[in-house]
Amino acid sequence: MTTARMRLVLAHRQRGAATVMMAMLVGLAVMASGFAVVQHVRTSQDQSMTVHAQTQAQMNAWAGAEMVRQYLQGLTDVQRSTLLATVQASSAATPLNFSSDLGVSAVLLPTSTGSNFLARVTGITAAAIAKARTTVSLELNYGVSTSGLNTLRSAFKAGLATQLGGTVTLLTDRADQAVVNIRGDLFSGGYSMAGADTINATGTINLGSNSNYRVLNSNCDVVLNGTTTVATVNAMRNVCGGGTARVSGVATANGSISLDTPNNGTLAALGRTISDGSCSAQGFAGNAAQGLAASCAVPGFSGVKLGSGGGSASVVRSGMDVYLGTATMVSLAAARDLVLTGWNGSVNGTVGRQVVRNGYNYQGTVTTGGASPTITPVQALVIEADAPFNATDYRGFANYAFYVSGNDLKVDIKNVNGVGDGSYYIGTTGRTSAMRFACSFSGDNCNAGNKTLDLCTAMTNTQCLSYAAGTWTLATDIGAGMRPGVAWFSGNLLASTGTYYNTFIATANITTSGTHTIYAPNYAGYSGKVGASTYAPSGVCTTAAGAPISNYPSNFCDLANATFDFTAANGLGSYAYMAGSFKGASYNASSYLGGNVALGGGSINGYVLAGNAFSSGGVSTIRGYISAQGSGVGNAGQTVKSASLGANTTIDLRALPPTLALGNAGATSAIATTVSILYSRYL
Repeated sequence: MTTARMRLVLAHRQRGAATVMMAMLVGLAVMASGFAVVQHVRTSQDQSMTVHAQTQAQMNAWAGAEMVRQYLQGLTDVQRSTLLATVQASSAATPLNFSSDLGVSAVLLPTSTGSNFLARVTGITAAAIAKARTTVSLELNYGVSTSGLNTLRSAFKAGLATQLGGTVTLLTDRADQAVVNIRGDLFSGGYSMAGADTINATGTINLGSNSNYRVLNSNCDVVLNGTTTVATVNAMRNVCGGGTARVSGVATANGSISLDTPNNGTLAALGRTISDGSCSAQGFAGNAAQGLAASCAVPGFSGVKLGSGGGSASVVRSGMDVYLGTATMVSLAAARDLVLTGWNGSVNGTVGRQVVRNGYNYQGTVTTGGASPTITPVQALVIEADAPFNATDYRGFANYAFYVSGNDLKVDIKNVNGVGDGSYYIGTTGRTSAMRFACSFSGDNCNAGNKTLDLCTAMTNTQCLSYAAGTWTLATDIGAGMRPGVAWFSGNLLASTGTYYNTFIATANITTSGTHTIYAPNYAGYSGKVGASTYAPSGVCTTAAGAPISNYPSNFCDLANATFDFTAANGLGSYAYMAGSFKGASYNASSYLGGNVALGGGSINGYVLAGNAFSSGGVSTIRGYISAQGSGVGNAGQTVKSASLGANTTIDLRALPPTLALGNAGATSAIATTVSILYSRYL
C-alpha cells in the first residue's frame, strides 16, 4: 500500500474514533444532566419535607405551650403548690406527661417559683422517620397570678408565731373577716385583742387581759389568764388557766383540762397522753425572742381538774378521771374515778369506778358504775401555707423600679403617662445629698432644668429620695409624696413622712416612720371616690374634683373613658406594702432575704404582705388584710422570729372600697387565678 493511501486510511480511522468519542461525551453529558435533575428533584423534595416538618414542629411547640398554660391554670391552689414543691425539690427538670400522639414534650424547671413556672416545651414531627424527624424547643415563663396573689380572707394571717404587745382592735363588717390564723404560737403577754371572733393556731394559744373571743382552736395547748372569756375552746392537747378567765360555752381537749377559774360552762377532756413534736414542751416558760408561747404545765393526771381556788363548771365530762377541790361541778360524767383534792367540793353525777376521798368530803350525790361519756375528739386544724412572696417576680409589673447598676442609681419607668418606657438615671451611689429627678444621662447633675421626670410631689422639700448601704429612703412634706403607681425597690425601703398613692415593694425589708399615710392604688381608685362614697382625698388618675393627676399610671387609668382597672399590674395595686425575696436560684427558707414590714405608726390604706414578719408600733391603722408569711424563719441569718401586733394597732375592714376587691363581699368573682406566658424564646 502506498504511503498516501495509508495516510488516508489512518485519517478515516481517526475521524471514526473521534466520532465515537464525541458520542460518548454527549452521552455522558446527557447522563450527568439527568442525574442533576434527579438530584435536584430529590433535594427539593427533602427541603420541602424539612420545611414542612420544621413548620409542623413549631406549630406543635406552640400548641404544647398552650397545653402547659391550660394545665397550670386548671390546677387548684393546693395542687399547684404541691406541684411547685415537687419541681423545686428535683435537681433535674420535671416532665409533664402528654400523649406521644400530640407531638409534644414538656418539662418544668427547678427554678420555678410560686408566681413563675419556668418550662421547656418541645414540638416533634415525624418521630418515626429519621430523615424527616424535626424538633423545635421553646423556653417559657408562665406567670401565675390572682387578683392580689394569695387570696386574703382573714384580718391577720401569719406563717410564724405571733405576739400581742399592745392594744389591738379588729373592726369588721362580717364574722368571717374577724379571724386570726397563725401557723405557730400566739401569745399575748397580758395584752388584748378586741373584736377577734375566731383565733386558729397550729401551736399554743396563750392569752391574758380582758379580751373576749368566740372560738379558740389550737393544735397544741390553750392557756387562759387574766379576765379572758371564750365561748368555745378546742385543743388537740391541753387546756389550762387561772385568774378569772373562763370558758362560757364548751372547752374540749384531747388531753386534759385544768382550771382554777369560776363560772365555766362545759369542760370535756378525753384524758389522752399527747406527744406531739410540733408543740412546745408542756410547762415551757415561753420565749418571745424565739416565738414560743408558755404552754400548760405537764398535768399530773388524766382528765379534768377543778382546783381549790373556787373554780366551777356547769358540766364536766371526762374520758378518764376527774379531780375536785373546793370547787363546783353541777353535772359530772367520768369514765373512771372522782378524786377529791379538797374539802366540801360540790358535785352531782356518775363515775365509772369509784370516789377516791383522800380524807376529804364532798357535797352532792355521785353514782358509781356509770357509762363512759361520749366526747368527740378535737380534729387537727389545717392552715395552708401561702406561696412565698418573691418580690423579684413582680419587678416587671412596676411603674417604677429602683435599683443600683454599678455606681449608678437607676429607675425603670413603665406605663407612666407623659414618660417613655425605659431606664433612667437618678444619681450615683457616692452622692451625699438626696434626689428627686430622673434623667436620661448618668451622673449627679440631674436637676429640674434637665429632668425627664420629677419623681416626687414634694411642696417645699426639694430632696425626697436617697440611697445608702442597701436602703432607699423616701421622705417628703406632709401631704406630698411620689408619683402614683407601683414602686419597686431593690433592697430595703424606709418610707417616712408623706402621703403616698402607691404600692411599695421591696426585695428586702420595709420600715415606716414619721407622719406617714399611704393609699394603695386600688384603695384610692380613679378619683378617691366611688359613687357617693369618698375613700381618699384623691385618686391615682384624677383628684376628687376631677383634675388629671400629673404622670398618672396609664395601666390603671383610662382618662378617655373615666375608668379604672384594679386588675392592672397583676393585682398588686391592692397592696400598700410587699416585702421579701429569694436570693439566687435557690427557693427555700435559707435563701429568703428580708420580708419584714415594720410600721412605726400612720394610716395604711390597703393590704400588707410581709414575706417573713409583720410588726406594728405607735398608733397604726391598717384598712386592709395583713399577711406575714414567715418564709425566712428557717434562715439562720433571720433575726426576726415572730410577728408582733403592738402599741395601739387597729385593723379596720369595714366598708372597704369595691376597687380593693379582695375579700370584699360581692367582689369574689374578681378573684381568679390566671396563668399567662410572660416571655418565650426559641432554644
